[in-house]
Amino acid sequence: MSGPVSGQLVASFAGETELLAAVRTVRERGFRVHDVFTPYAVHGLDEALAAPRSRLPWVTLAGALAGLTAAVGLQVWCAVVDWPLDVGGKPANSALAFLPISFELTILLGGLATAAAFFWRSGLGRRFEPRLAAPDITDDALVLVLALDDGREGEARELLRAAGAREISTLRETRETREAPEETAA
Repeated sequence: MSGPVSGQLVASFAGETELLAAVRTVRERGFRVHDVFTPYAVHGLDEALAAPRSRLPWVTLAGALAGLTAAVGLQVWCAVVDWPLDVGGKPANSALAFLPISFELTILLGGLATAAAFFWRSGLGRRFEPRLAAPDITDDALVLVLALDDGREGEARELLRAAGAREISTLRETRETREAPEETAA
């Protein structure tokens, strides 16, 4: 879709099946879903939104490999190169001796990299006020927010009503602030 967003259509639903049906329907008709708010994980919502797969597992893998490399490198340097000790006739580069620290550092750096990437990417570490799509969205509602790009608000309202929306409201964007929603009951 092209052009600036002229507003948003906010629809609340009673159940997750109605929400999933609405998301699939509006996407098939070419509407752009701005966001979906749910109080719990809804199975199948990622597929309905055609959300791309997360790259977070790759960050975890990179952090884990860095931890493993650091642990093995440090232990080989200390036990084999810098200060080799003959303890009971065992070899200085015994893999079994290196296993606990290597495992722990792999898990530690993998977890820290995952947490840091998640907080950085999601913006949860930044200090800002959250901007909800509507003032009446709470943590117990199933809400779909559509971006109104090309003046097809009437068609979108009909699709949402047919999918089982309880309430539909319109938000209009202004340059400085958002206007109050126009409430309509479905």
